[in-house]
Amino acid sequence: MPIFKTSRFQIIAAILVVLVLTTITYFDAFMYKKPIVQIEQVTQKSKTKGTDEYKNTDYQVVQLVKGHFANTAQKGKSVTITNSYTQSQLTDERYKPHQQVFVSKSAKNSYTIQSTKRDAIIVFAIGLVVILLFCMKFTRGKLFASVGINLVIFYAFMQTLIKVKTSMLVVLTIITSILIAAVALVIILGPTQDALMAFMSTFIATSVALLLSVWLLRLSGNSGIHFEMIEFDLQPYFGVFISQVIFSVLGVILDETMDISSSLIEMKQEVPDVDAKTLFKSGMAIGRELVGPLINILLFIVFAENLNLVMLYLTNGNSVGYTLDMTLSLGVTQLMISAIGIVLTVPTTSFIASQMVARRAN
Repeated sequence: MPIFKTSRFQIIAAILVVLVLTTITYFDAFMYKKPIVQIEQVTQKSKTKGTDEYKNTDYQVVQLVKGHFANTAQKGKSVTITNSYTQSQLTDERYKPHQQVFVSKSAKNSYTIQSTKRDAIIVFAIGLVVILLFCMKFTRGKLFASVGINLVIFYAFMQTLIKVKTSMLVVLTIITSILIAAVALVIILGPTQDALMAFMSTFIATSVALLLSVWLLRLSGNSGIHFEMIEFDLQPYFGVFISQVIFSVLGVILDETMDISSSLIEMKQEVPDVDAKTLFKSGMAIGRELVGPLINILLFIVFAENLNLVMLYLTNGNSVGYTLDMTLSLGVTQLMISAIGIVLTVPTTSFIASQMVARRAN
């Protein structure tokens, strides 16, 4: 009963803190140097229908946005801004009362809306995640610590990448991925044999999967793989692609490794005299159950990431075969490499974990 009361108190406290921080950030306009306008009233001025060469219909809407300045020397002064947006809101935005927006002066006594002030929404979203973590009783300290440190590592990776040549991209990615995996495991599992076991399995499975995949790609001459379709025409194509694969495959393999390892550790605790052979078989059985769901998850991610391109190609009159070839070749290749890593992780983790766990004292 005391534990339940403590947990309930923590949840209530977290909710109150989130509400207070959200309220503070909603009224923190005085902290910004850019002019912020608090919208009070919005009226539609006009609405014009438009059709493009592909018979797609959209509407151009002009609205009058009335409000007052929430900061700067003009605080409290009323202002009326004309905003134009398309009904699809692809590259622009429709504004509503009670929103706060950043504005810039475009002419004498004339202002243009730049973007919406979203800090209160971001704080509330992060707070909601924290509240859910309190409700589910996750190890919040370890989780936030690992995420925070890994964000710092990734930021350092980006800063280093800016200063060095792009030829170092893959090397920097490998170093960064090793650090991220090591930090996550050490913080979550502690500097223990369990962390070492999971790291060894992750490193070996990822390395073998990447080396085998690169070898197969070289043998085929990268035939049918459109590296030029990498977003924003980034170069070097192959290095960018491999770096993307490393980060994506590392995450899924790390998750799979920890699932198998933790299951074998629990099995050892329940059956102290279990031998390495039995542990290995159990690890293989657990791994076989994980392979299917993990590959399907990655498949759905590929579909989700490329759905916009598929629709763009199809609506522009391209055939289904050409569309899939041009839009999904990179995603499917990445999926195949990840699938190889997922499959290799099962025997690798099962063997390493079974040997190390079996040697533990009863």
